Amino acid sequence: MKIYPLGVGGAFTKTNFHNNYIIHLNEKCLLIDAGSTLRYSLREAGYHYTDIDVVFISHLHFDHVGGLEEMIMQRFWQFNNGQHSPLKTTIIVHEKLLTPLKSLLSHGLANQGRTVEDFCNFVCLKEKEVYKIEDYSFTIFDTSYTHADGLFSFGFKLASLQSNIVFTSDVKRLKEANIIGQVDGNTVAIFQDVSFTFNGVHATLQEVLDYYPKEYYSKLYAMHYNDNVEQFQKVIDSANINIVKKGEILHF
Repeated sequence: MKIYPLGVGGAFTKTNFHNNYIIHLNEKCLLIDAGSTLRYSLREAGYHYTDIDVVFISHLHFDHVGGLEEMIMQRFWQFNNGQHSPLKTTIIVHEKLLTPLKSLLSHGLANQGRTVEDFCNFVCLKEKEVYKIEDYSFTIFDTSYTHADGLFSFGFKLASLQSNIVFTSDVKRLKEANIIGQVDGNTVAIFQDVSFTFNGVHATLQEVLDYYPKEYYSKLYAMHYNDNVEQFQKVIDSANINIVKKGEILHF
């Protein structure tokens, strides 16, 4: 699989765009989250909304869902030779998040005689239920209340026959989230949000290093981090973890 980091920054980033990704799975493009910087990060990366086949939404903070309505609208209001040729947006979501997400979208979409379902196809998954994208298996795991109190949130595991990646989304209380429980012998990368300064809803680098066994460090890919990441380069190097960088393609 090929992974294009559209952005790697936190909610208030000014330089790194929001932590959203495009994953190429053979002929399909999977978008991971749709933050409010998506309209800029997609264009900078050379993509268009219509290039996306499937979207996964991890939770409802604005840096993960703030650009979703615009994407849905732009895909729906497509015209070919003057004829309306709508593209519905397929959204993967955990069953717990389906109703809150529909409610959020309904404020902008459920009007003029249309419903949210006129614009979207929802793939609603239960815990450990498998959704196939090309030759890959997509499963969601529940990290609710480990990012922010009272907030539904979810990570995912994406697997081929030979390997898999684990994507935490946003997590503070790693032990409660049981991320290690998602890792197995075929895991080649763990995409982990990391803050290099104290943060009430994101794990710090030290918390990440304390949680994971040292043999996992080389599989860790830090994301959703501070804009001044370069100030922590020595610490990063000594920890033997990887840093995901905006626009730098990863292959697994």
